[in-house]
Amino acid sequence: MTDSFEQGLALIQRLGGRERPAVLDLFASIGEPEFGERCVGFIYGEVYHREGLSLPERQLVTVGALTALGYASAQLRFHADAALNVGCGRQQVIEAIEYASEVAGSPAGEVLPRGSDSRGLSPVEREIVAVAACVAMGTELPRLGAHLRTLLGIGGTRKQIVETVLHLAFYVGFPAALNAMGVAKEVFDDQSAGTGGVG
Repeated sequence: MTDSFEQGLALIQRLGGRERPAVLDLFASIGEPEFGERCVGFIYGEVYHREGLSLPERQLVTVGALTALGYASAQLRFHADAALNVGCGRQQVIEAIEYASEVAGSPAGEVLPRGSDSRGLSPVEREIVAVAACVAMGTELPRLGAHLRTLLGIGGTRKQIVETVLHLAFYVGFPAALNAMGVAKEVFDDQSAGTGGVG
């Protein structure tokens, strides 16, 4: 086993609160345990440890994207619970699901955490969730550009944007991430040129 796998295994155990992550059992059950270990090692052992987004922000990004997809309720439930396990408040998770549902037009009420606390999403977190939902939908490139500009305008960083898109490549697909990165580049170029044009 690699260091990346060991680091990834420790993180996914922390996120899911289980000794043996179900994803490893799934790949083992189809005769591909090594593929499962490689996925855990790369995604949770490397990608999740990149700078630019905190672990709670990464979970909010994942929750936003999975909400927008509309068909990944088991994974959404896992990552909503994981967000709570790494310090997000219930209200933050609820707002992330509600806002991503609003952006994407997809209902996800059955996975909302019960109860509440007073801590909701910050304006930057709210825009990061919107960016995640737009990236997940794949066809919302003009809206994505608008949310990227808003995020930068309220104190979000280029690094947060890049890490959000790279993080989502493993949840929503490489083509969606590439298209989103193209929009981000246009927004960054416009910002550098001082035009702030449409992404």
